[in-house]
Amino acid sequence: MKLLAKYSPLTAFVLILLGVILWGGFNTAMEATNTLDFCISCHEMRDTVYQEYRASVHHANPAGVQATCPDCHVPREWGPKVVRKIRASNELYHWLVGTIDTPEKFAARRPQLAKHVWSVMKKTDSRECRNCHRFSAMKMAEQGRFAADRHTRALAAGGTCIDCHQGISHHLPPLAPLTNDPDRELGEEIMDTCAGCHGDKAQGTPDGEYPRLAGLDAHYIARQLELFKTRKRINIPMIPYANERELPREDVIAIATYISRIELPAKLPPVEKVGEGFDALARLQASKAVLNIPRYPGDVAAGQRIYRRECAGCHGADGRGIPQKGVPMLVGQHSAYLLRQIDRFRKGERRHDADSDQAIFRNFGNDEIRDILAWLSVQDDV
Repeated sequence: MKLLAKYSPLTAFVLILLGVILWGGFNTAMEATNTLDFCISCHEMRDTVYQEYRASVHHANPAGVQATCPDCHVPREWGPKVVRKIRASNELYHWLVGTIDTPEKFAARRPQLAKHVWSVMKKTDSRECRNCHRFSAMKMAEQGRFAADRHTRALAAGGTCIDCHQGISHHLPPLAPLTNDPDRELGEEIMDTCAGCHGDKAQGTPDGEYPRLAGLDAHYIARQLELFKTRKRINIPMIPYANERELPREDVIAIATYISRIELPAKLPPVEKVGEGFDALARLQASKAVLNIPRYPGDVAAGQRIYRRECAGCHGADGRGIPQKGVPMLVGQHSAYLLRQIDRFRKGERRHDADSDQAIFRNFGNDEIRDILAWLSVQDDV
């Protein structure tokens, strides 16, 4: 104000008005870049991450509360928002030079982009997440048992949202393969030994003694084999095989990769015409590769509700697991095997994800477990 005092009232008024106009114009322009429409105005975003976002809970959910790109990626506070916009000039540069202007380029760069976003969110204590989600506002008693346990432990340990909640609105980057040059012949040779228990197609057994392995993520299979080798996971039939002499790292990679690529259809394709040229033997052989889980007795609708509340956060809404987080699929697995593992979790004979999970599994009623298995058993029918 002292600076304006040396000017005439009219001049001072004009300067103030000009300042308001410039400030308003700057702020208006900045907010114009802070909308969903602006974010997806380029095909790089519209054709990739936006399509993923549309299938997420942040886009559509029972409550109808929608979080758009700026809500998650732009601070609300004015100072940090300006800093974020300045840094966004780097994104503009990469748009101009076409760094991710094709699906192939975007896929190749996705791991780097994701790690950068996660790092920023970690440094800011998931600031944008906390605009809507706060530990202090959570009613833990109304959450699923596993979610309440994880949030309680995260609060005590000083954890932040992005530590666990990666891939909420966008696909996680795919895992790098265990090897770029898998030894198929070695995998087939090792499979001859595995087939004695798990079946020639790694389909497992319906009695729950041996699990279906076909189609599981290679990293998950390799990790379980290493746990068997170190005796951190005890399985008596595996002891003669799971050791460094019988199953060195090279063999672990070969068999894990081989098994992960076995596809087990849930049903046979329909026969268009039976007659001349129909190969009954080929049809019979194809039928042996089919694995469709029998309908488990229980309330499927109730099982779906319980699963979504208790299990979907880790195993995925469709029950097919999240390989990037080391979480296996449940759909397509033998019900009896799943029931056996749950019983082992309850008894502490096998560790789930955290030591506290044993008590959580004990807290589930048998009817709840039955209904969850009923829902899972019909998911491979679709």
